[in-house]
Amino acid sequence: MSPLDADELRALADAYVAGELSPEQRVTLENRLRTSVEARLSFLAFLEVHAGLAWEYRGAGVELPEATRSLFLVPDSSLPSEIPNEAPSTRNQQPGTRKFLRWALPLAAAVMVLFGIAQMWLPNRPSAVSSATAFAVVKASLHGQWADGREVVVGAPLLPGVWELQNGLVEIETTSGTTLMVEAPARFELVNALYGRLMAGNVVVRMPEGKSGFVMDLPQMRVTDLGTEFGVSVALNGESRVQVFDGKVRAESLMVPGGRELAVGESAVSKADGVLSSEKSLKDRFVRQFPPTLPGEHLGGALYSRSAVDAVRIAPPAVPVVIDADLSEWNRSNAFRSACLPPYDDSHFVEGMMMYDAQHLYISAHVGDPEPMRNVARDIMDFAGGSVIVRVSTDRNLGWPLKGSAENATSKKAANPPLPDSLSDRVVSIIMSHDAQSNEARMRLQYGFKHSNAESNPPGWRGAFRKDADGRGYTLEYAIPWSLLNSENDPPRAGDEMAALWMVHWSDADGRLCRGQLVEVTNPQARSKPGAAPATFFRDGSTWGRAIYLPGR
Repeated sequence: MSPLDADELRALADAYVAGELSPEQRVTLENRLRTSVEARLSFLAFLEVHAGLAWEYRGAGVELPEATRSLFLVPDSSLPSEIPNEAPSTRNQQPGTRKFLRWALPLAAAVMVLFGIAQMWLPNRPSAVSSATAFAVVKASLHGQWADGREVVVGAPLLPGVWELQNGLVEIETTSGTTLMVEAPARFELVNALYGRLMAGNVVVRMPEGKSGFVMDLPQMRVTDLGTEFGVSVALNGESRVQVFDGKVRAESLMVPGGRELAVGESAVSKADGVLSSEKSLKDRFVRQFPPTLPGEHLGGALYSRSAVDAVRIAPPAVPVVIDADLSEWNRSNAFRSACLPPYDDSHFVEGMMMYDAQHLYISAHVGDPEPMRNVARDIMDFAGGSVIVRVSTDRNLGWPLKGSAENATSKKAANPPLPDSLSDRVVSIIMSHDAQSNEARMRLQYGFKHSNAESNPPGWRGAFRKDADGRGYTLEYAIPWSLLNSENDPPRAGDEMAALWMVHWSDADGRLCRGQLVEVTNPQARSKPGAAPATFFRDGSTWGRAIYLPGR
């Protein structure tokens, strides 16, 4: 936890024990405690300090700080002048002893408060022993890979805490018999055998027959199992969704009062306003079972490249660009090449180029891919079935490096308000993929680090794909008008240096599961930090590399 985070949590805790929390502060505190193990532990430690002060000052006749007294002392007006049925020996006690008696009930209540909080927010930490005890295990994995690059190991125990899956499909089983089918990329927290939280991605929850009660919290929704199988998903902007496959669930908004029961075939979504609304269920929205694999097929995923490209150079075209996935008119002198680590470097790579003129940003890529152009993924997971994502800033006033991040974009801290870099609609993610069902190019745009106002296939863009003759890769070519990047009145020009990030995703043969990812065009200072995980770079603008706009020749 950063110093700013710690200071804010301390201020909220002070207000809490003083009984001065505003409704807005209470929501902020509850969200912090709900989403951060570290914040919960710090908060409990803070309350324990107050409990210690109450004990140390018992009977001493010392005036305690208001925050401490308000939590542990019963107001004078609520105490009778004489204690009913008080024994004579008690009447004759010294004032210090009587003051101690005044502390007895409040202190006991404080202990109960602490215990209740521990049970509510730390259900997996009743003791030092249980906090280190796994209650879940990896039951199966297909291309599974954690965000730090480690391969998911079948049979490995999972401790309580936050986990981030970058590739593949992983099935987790808890000691309650509940199974969680987690589809990458996903970020989730295991709290206990009957309780989890999903921050991003897709998860299918299945209870054993005859059992119920698993609770899954999403940013804007709580889903309680009533004996069923259901899927939950969370978009990067927090949009929360549930779809029921078997039995029933109860869905409740975490933002506005009210909830409802959902039965087989029903689906509900909670968007920015927090209101639950019904929507059409889609059969291919979630992966519910492992696809068949060939004997001896390697189940690991392609690893990241070790990024070596700091900047992408963008020049005007020398001749008019024809969007047909034939790159003969492109000047390849500004191309970059990046590949995944061995043994995938020959089969999983990208050769990327960008150009610009007064009307368009042009993007092309030749991607090595043993399973090309098979994408059938939908909704927020459309990129996982094979895609190229280019993230760009088109606002020269933001400069380089960017200062924005997904965390800052959603910040409600007075000391760390959202930055223009975080909220700018001229910071855009361009998600390009080939839809195998329609056999057409498609594009989805997301704006700012909130990834809000997403648009799928907006009018005006052009795109084309072409499969390699040997079936081991594909070429894509796109023209995107500056108007879709909110820059039609002031597009980038020669001499500008802004931010950009390239990402490539590979899928399995079914075109649904992400089994590899490459991240390129990155800030060398950011990527050299210990523990820097490329899977998280898209959420942090300071990790993006430079986009250098060159003059025409």
